[in-house]
Amino acid sequence: MTKLQQEQAIAKRVTLVGAIWDAILGVAKIVAGYFSQSQALMADGIHSLSDLITDVFVYFASSNARQGPDEKHPYGHLRFETVTTVFLGMVLIIVAAGIAYESIDNQKLAQFTWYGMAALLATIGVKEAIFHYTKKAGEAISSQLLVANAWHSRSDALSSVAVLIGLIGVYFGYPWADMLASIVVALLIGKMALSMIWESLSELVDSAPDPKLIAQIKETADSLKNVMAPHDVRARSMAGKIYLDMHIYVPNHASVSEGHFLGELVSYTIRKAHPQVVDVLVHIDPEDDIDEELPIEGEKPEYLKRPARHQVLADLNFLLRRHSAYLKVHQTRLHYLAHSLDIELIADSSKLPAEADLQKVTQAIYLDMQAAPYANQVEVLWSVAKRDPL
Repeated sequence: MTKLQQEQAIAKRVTLVGAIWDAILGVAKIVAGYFSQSQALMADGIHSLSDLITDVFVYFASSNARQGPDEKHPYGHLRFETVTTVFLGMVLIIVAAGIAYESIDNQKLAQFTWYGMAALLATIGVKEAIFHYTKKAGEAISSQLLVANAWHSRSDALSSVAVLIGLIGVYFGYPWADMLASIVVALLIGKMALSMIWESLSELVDSAPDPKLIAQIKETADSLKNVMAPHDVRARSMAGKIYLDMHIYVPNHASVSEGHFLGELVSYTIRKAHPQVVDVLVHIDPEDDIDEELPIEGEKPEYLKRPARHQVLADLNFLLRRHSAYLKVHQTRLHYLAHSLDIELIADSSKLPAEADLQKVTQAIYLDMQAAPYANQVEVLWSVAKRDPL
């Protein structure tokens, strides 16, 4: 089972547990409200049952959001979760308004009963437990949607607190206590919902994550040997997951395979140290470019004005045609540095005539290479044939 599938299973299980308790508590409060003639308590029960609707949205959004990438969604489906979080935040704003309105409208009808209080206390205890259970699971899998649903559960507990205060107020002859508690609870839920919506909308427009986290990620990459000055770091968030791309400097003459190795090492190290980072795209720059000034926008950089590999090999095949028997021109290594193009020629000493002088042949190659004006430094690397074991 992949990590996304494991997270999907956790999200679905947590949401189902919450839905079952919403149904039980909703029915219990409606029954208690009916027998105690408390419209506020019955409304609170209907509120709990209405949570089932959002639970259904969360359940299906979690299932879809944790699917892997496909042709239409190459970065996966995590943004489905972000959109659903915005929807859930809007629902919470409606809930906040409804809590205040219902309590103000129905406070004079409330009657104190012990079984009504028992239903409310059970709701507060269970919904608070569901809040911590769901929030912990959401933080464990970096799911903003589950965290939002956890706060939705707490809103149910807070609305029950408002109704409970109203019933206690009725018992002691202070019916206005319900209205005051409802307004405070509504403001708290509304503030939390607006914050949730704002964070999700910021994610949808690809706002950068916390600068402190980016600084920590750069320090993680910079701690590796042969990796220097991570820069041009860009990041986007998707449902609490971070997708990152960055540039790193590596030694000038590192091979393609070594550069790839260092890039993969940086990616693995960052994802290991920062679990919220799920993807890292690393661009390799030679260390010679560290102090290089950025080109004017729209202008071709100086290093791109040098000849490409196919042109260089065509020139080398012509310039070094008398050395073709022992030079492996197709294996030539080119090093495109900030201020130069260095060339490493690969030669096979076993293909030389028996009477040939290696040093003189090497000097002849260097003389022929002087006709290549773009070659700043040229080096001939002779391979030595392996001897048969005795």
